Amino acid sequence: MENCMPVLFYSNSGLHGDLLFCLISDSLPGEWEKAEIGRQRHCLPHYSAIVIDCSQISVTAGENTLTRFLLSVSHPNVLLVDYPADFPESLSTQIESRGIEFLCDSHCSQDTLLEKLGTALGGRKQQTASERQRHLLTRREQEILSQLTSGESNSVIATRLHLSEHTVKNHIYNIFRKIGVKNRLQASNWAKLHLEEERI
Repeated sequence: MENCMPVLFYSNSGLHGDLLFCLISDSLPGEWEKAEIGRQRHCLPHYSAIVIDCSQISVTAGENTLTRFLLSVSHPNVLLVDYPADFPESLSTQIESRGIEFLCDSHCSQDTLLEKLGTALGGRKQQTASERQRHLLTRREQEILSQLTSGESNSVIATRLHLSEHTVKNHIYNIFRKIGVKNRLQASNWAKLHLEEERI
């Protein structure tokens, strides 16, 4: 991205949207902001691009809040990601006629998504988020995160790794702080998204 204007990421899909936003904003250059779909409409001209998470579109329900928004949004650079692969052609034709680009459907891999977004937005950081995240956590923190992802309690983790329960709690606190999560479920989802399977 050549200018300093931020990119707006729109999503209404809860944890999925949060994880998708983290993946994209950590992997691509520039300043990113996140908002619920439809919010900050008056500010759209202040963004270099609008990326919209379409995972909540229902292809069988016909027009809904998101499709109405897509048919009314006015911005020269709107990119749709994570839309259903069976998106209705009649609706997609209407949306494309507004200059909105269908970039990556729900079957795209993370790497494909980042590559397409990076190209559309004008560049990509040298390292992917997953590559950087491997260096974010210590080996011991990765071991504990692996156990935590398996649903183990602090006492079980402590016994398996020959640590005190207090030490495990400290490691978990540090893991949560480093990866920006608030609970075990978020940490588990973060691990599944950012760390290679063999490291989890």
